[in-house]
Amino acid sequence: MPAYREFTYEVSLSAPITNKAWIAERDSDWRLVMFPGTPARKYLFERLLRTAPADFEVVLLTRPGYGRGHNRAYPDFNDQLAAASPFLQGDKKVIALGASYGGELALKALLDRPDIVKGALTLSALINEPRAWVHPFLRLGGAPLVNSLLPRTLAYSLQEIDGRRAQIGALLSRLNEVTAPVTILHGDVDHLVAMRDARTLMGHFGPRADIEFRQIRGGTHFLEMQFPKLVFDAVRDVIARAGQGATKMAS
Repeated sequence: MPAYREFTYEVSLSAPITNKAWIAERDSDWRLVMFPGTPARKYLFERLLRTAPADFEVVLLTRPGYGRGHNRAYPDFNDQLAAASPFLQGDKKVIALGASYGGELALKALLDRPDIVKGALTLSALINEPRAWVHPFLRLGGAPLVNSLLPRTLAYSLQEIDGRRAQIGALLSRLNEVTAPVTILHGDVDHLVAMRDARTLMGHFGPRADIEFRQIRGGTHFLEMQFPKLVFDAVRDVIARAGQGATKMAS
């Protein structure tokens, strides 16, 4: 039996698309929905899909703009979250995981769908801006002539990074209402996103928040590829904390 299967579905966005996800199905009450960074790359999550544990289901999304036949970027966070809609319904409780740019989408899922998303995990989340050495390349790539020569996925990635700037403030301002568990993982040798992004993110949660920060020794920007066991252990911890929170509310 394969470790996971491919799932194709239609998404009604401003420009409708056929999207794809990969699912390691499990008979469990819990589902992990993973939002990749930009540009979205399946191979970074391959180890997570192949080593998916038995105690929760694992779903990896192809984000809008990066699937076969997608002919434009979708920099709006609402479009990106809409692509996850088939996996944010039903009887399963969801933990949203986001890597880099996807960290913002995981937090948006937690904010917009508290009925089904019971916790979140961010890996190397991009909250401020990429490290300084990246900025000249962003400016160069944004020049119309250069942008027209870039590979499609890289051009879309630049549009996403640019488009997030008008949306991130409003998203962060809502985090003070979060009481569900959130774990922030960030590597100490991340060459793309500085540790200050993790500290900035933590500062936006309110006093009632259940927030845990873990600095990963030797962790690069690609924790999902480096440390699958560590990531799954962190997911289990979020699930346990979500369960404890639900018990307290019931009491």
